[in-house]
Amino acid sequence: MFEKFTDRARQAVVLAQEEARLLQHNYIGTEHLLLGLLDQGDAEAAVGFSAEQVRAQIEETVGRGQEPASGHVPFTPLVKKALEQAMREAMQIGDGTIGAEHLLLGVLRQADSVAVRLITELGGDLEEIRRRAASPAVRVMAATTSMPSPGPLHAFARAVPVMERYARTLDPQPVTGREAEIARLAQVLSRRTRNSAVLVGAPGAGRRAVAEGFAAASGRQLRVVDFALVAVGADSRAEAEWRITALLTALRDAVVLTEELAPFEGMPRDHGPLLGAFVQAALDRQELQLITTASPAAYENLDPRLSYLLQKVEVSTPSAPAATEMLAAARPRFEAHHDVRIDDAALSLCATLASEHLGTLPASATHLLDEACAGAAGTDRVVAEADVRAALKRLRAE
Repeated sequence: MFEKFTDRARQAVVLAQEEARLLQHNYIGTEHLLLGLLDQGDAEAAVGFSAEQVRAQIEETVGRGQEPASGHVPFTPLVKKALEQAMREAMQIGDGTIGAEHLLLGVLRQADSVAVRLITELGGDLEEIRRRAASPAVRVMAATTSMPSPGPLHAFARAVPVMERYARTLDPQPVTGREAEIARLAQVLSRRTRNSAVLVGAPGAGRRAVAEGFAAASGRQLRVVDFALVAVGADSRAEAEWRITALLTALRDAVVLTEELAPFEGMPRDHGPLLGAFVQAALDRQELQLITTASPAAYENLDPRLSYLLQKVEVSTPSAPAATEMLAAARPRFEAHHDVRIDDAALSLCATLASEHLGTLPASATHLLDEACAGAAGTDRVVAEADVRAALKRLRAE
């Protein structure tokens, strides 16, 4: 059946699946198909409601699921009937293809469906909506509206709220000892062109802390995006492409933080470099600013075009004394979290022992301090050198 669907009709089905997942429903119902049509804008003129209104009504009357749907999300019997009715609607007007307007008519024919009940609850007139959906003007609009493509992202005008699924706002933290790196990052992001950055340094050297420090110092909002989630559950390349396009549309003009060149490392299954191609195109068109991280070896092997778009900001591994100052700046947060007091000697010892036995500073020293605070003994709740040594022994035994 789907080979007879227009691009817009296929896209509506993909959007319906995404709406179901965002609502944590383990099925695709007529309400999700209605949302899929509204997300594209094809049905709003006929229905008279926005996707936001219908989504809010679904949450009020149907509610959200208890946990995210995993794997294949099936159609309900009423959706299958709606798809069959859409094919009959297309045949009745002598059209060999099934368009978005036929899908809407198919949904409206399911009198006992959730979609019809929602429309009625919102005050819609079903007969009037059917008349508008069947009008030649709607058919022309649906047939001529183009699908989103790797072209300019603003062409994709309506997007499901993918931000809540794939992104979150960074919690900025004041950072000590990285003033030069933060200043350089601020310079890169203020440029008119080539205004994205790659923080190059050893894992654990505090690359992410530089971004946190920049956010705290500048007041700018950074979006942390888990690009690895974009392909999870995508049953086809077309669905993966839509998710990427929707996400990048939502992120347009944002400053995005990700780690280890995540968008350019490929996607699961056969989606390959699809994500990287879209992100690189967005960077090239100045539609996105990106802060990512890389080890020196990974940066040396970076594609030349990508290394041109990403300005390098070096993040060196601090010395033990410098790491001690960083721990001192973070001390209030550890003391508040663990309800302890940390003495100065313990901070210095954390940096020294972590450098000698655990790995790259300052991350290894932070790890050791956290363990020492968690295992603090005694009623006075003071973290001292003995607690640090005991914590190191536990970590090395793991």
